[in-house]
Amino acid sequence: MLASSRSGEKNSGQPVCRVVLTLGMFLAFCDYMKREILIGSLLVILVAYVFYFGVSVMRLESEEKVIKMKLDEKEFSNKVEIFLPAVEEEGDGTMAWLNVEINKGEGRVLLDIDDIFFLEDTQESVRIAKSVAEKTTNIDTSCYDIVYSFNANASKIEGPSAGPAIAIATSIALENKKINKSVVITGYLREDGTIGKVSGILEKAESAKQNQIKLLLIPVGQKIQTKIETEKNCENSVFTTYCKTETISKKIDIQEEIGINVIEVENVSEALKYFIID
Repeated sequence: MLASSRSGEKNSGQPVCRVVLTLGMFLAFCDYMKREILIGSLLVILVAYVFYFGVSVMRLESEEKVIKMKLDEKEFSNKVEIFLPAVEEEGDGTMAWLNVEINKGEGRVLLDIDDIFFLEDTQESVRIAKSVAEKTTNIDTSCYDIVYSFNANASKIEGPSAGPAIAIATSIALENKKINKSVVITGYLREDGTIGKVSGILEKAESAKQNQIKLLLIPVGQKIQTKIETEKNCENSVFTTYCKTETISKKIDIQEEIGINVIEVENVSEALKYFIID
């Protein structure tokens, strides 16, 4: 009986031990989770702190770069001239030129057009070009006046293809660098600085060649052009002559056809390296 009683006491104590051990493990688990949550929270706060102040530092550095010209160049003044291959209203190639002058001022943009009639899109091209130049150089022009002076041996110039040249001349003037005048560019300038296709590439290349330009920059995909030619064939009979005119189109490489170096560029930043003289 005594042995039986002790056996019963022993068996009844085992569940209690298991319960105690289970509660102990649960409490230990809770303590562990608290530590993990605390550590995780601290890591999140640390990452957020680094990200916030890192971005702030980058923003401050960017702002310092933007106003650098204002601090270092209080009496900043510069002038840059660039040539513009263009097409007259009649379809012939011609060469215009643009002067970009920057002086201390009030952020005004002024157009000085001498004896040339430009279409309304010229003003829009200037606005986009100025914006692209500011983004490319990271220079704020709000305290400077920019004067754009156009001139050409023509009474009327078609199209917005001067945009990239305006942006490049503005960028070089803002950075106070020298420009290579033996290079010209044509294309349609977009807000993001990329250069789109334009017409009259062949005529502009011919004009550039005639004006001793060494390098023509054009939009991507326009180095190969379609040239239209007409041929007149006549046959003589006893009493009359019969003539027939045929139109023939053929693909040509501008560089080989005109004899001028031609490079395709995608954006203003890519084109700038061909214009800047170190």
